[in-house]
Amino acid sequence: MPAVVTDALKRQIASDFFEQFTSDSKKYYIGVGRSEIWDSNDLVPTPVNTPTEISGFRDGLQSVKKVTGTSLVVPRNNWSSGSIFSQYDDQQGGYPTNPYYVMTENNQVYVCLETGRNILGVAQPSSVEPTGSNNDSFRTADGYVWKFIFTVSAERGNDFMSSNFMPVQKQGNTDSNSTGIQLKQLEIQNAAVAGEVLSCIITGGGAGYTTNPTVTITGTGTGALVDAAIDSSTGQLVRLRMRDSGASAQVQGSGYTSANVVITGGGSPTLNATARAVLGPDSGIGRDSREDLKSTSIMFHAPLLGTDSDFITDQDFRQVGLIRDPLTVTGLIFNDTTGNALYNMSLSSTVTSFTKDKTIEGATSTAKAYIDNIDSNRLFYHQTAATGFGTFIHGETVEEVDGAGEGVIDSAATLPEVDPESGAILFIDNRSPVVRAAAQNEDVKVIIQF
Repeated sequence: MPAVVTDALKRQIASDFFEQFTSDSKKYYIGVGRSEIWDSNDLVPTPVNTPTEISGFRDGLQSVKKVTGTSLVVPRNNWSSGSIFSQYDDQQGGYPTNPYYVMTENNQVYVCLETGRNILGVAQPSSVEPTGSNNDSFRTADGYVWKFIFTVSAERGNDFMSSNFMPVQKQGNTDSNSTGIQLKQLEIQNAAVAGEVLSCIITGGGAGYTTNPTVTITGTGTGALVDAAIDSSTGQLVRLRMRDSGASAQVQGSGYTSANVVITGGGSPTLNATARAVLGPDSGIGRDSREDLKSTSIMFHAPLLGTDSDFITDQDFRQVGLIRDPLTVTGLIFNDTTGNALYNMSLSSTVTSFTKDKTIEGATSTAKAYIDNIDSNRLFYHQTAATGFGTFIHGETVEEVDGAGEGVIDSAATLPEVDPESGAILFIDNRSPVVRAAAQNEDVKVIIQF
């Protein structure tokens, strides 16, 4: 039977992840790894959702860092002059091609309630950037009607904004330490009006109109007023606008859970025009920006700092992943800020120095591994399906297969802090090599979309 997964369920799943993080009931970590090249040309493959892919990520894991913050996010749409923006539509599933909300250069977020149209009803490019933080909707000189929702703070922007996504949240209780941005968002939420008619959309222009008809909204609510305009050359209804009040807000009424658009008058039309009313979210536009902007994605953020000692410098990684509840090698929940996921061997003597990214082989065991890092007499390494998973032997000679390095093993397998075989792998991102330097910081942002 035909079925659909609603945005409400997707938002609930995303919110559940968010709650797990904020309540600290689950531990989330960003992991990086895979120092070896993808192929002879180091071309990045598209990851596939298979147990083999997940196993390969675990094999190459170098280090993990605890996620420092998480936020629900939505696609980022910057306002730009000359763009045509869609208007909020309660019959629109997902996101329209032309976005219905924007973020301005001041990081203020607005929802478009009416697209600007000329007297012939043709959608016009937006030419006036919305500004201000009024509680009510407002019409700009280009005919667009906007509703201010919230401002993305500099702090949240730094943590959760990317070129394609921006953070969204519902403001909770405020106190004396709350910022002006937080206070304003709570004010917007509290001022939201349930059951407004946000706009009316023409579904049939009719024919034979000689004067502008009268439009009446009937239904469960009261107070919504609409102005109509016809094209006198065609006799069709071409534009409907929510009436502007003296305070520049729109007369959208309240209390509507259902609304019908009744069109009367206009001379003696030969075919009656039809239209439908667009209702806001049940609690009112602005009450919950997560619902207004259809948030079904969550971003996990972790800064990788040059001072994070468990992360290798002068080495690259090609995979980034999100891990939930990794364990220590003794089976306990890992809870440190950072952790090393590589095995290492200590050498009793070094005949010839070793080099990162070379492949080593035990002379007796024939076990092979990739060298990830070298710290004095210690070689940090990982094994994959390509090297096999043989066991190095204490006291054997180990040599580089593709280099000159040679030494004698003292202790063959010192365990890592984090068990790479533990935890749920929730996300894998394959990348071109990222080389880390001691003074280098990376801002890793993982986005999961439902």
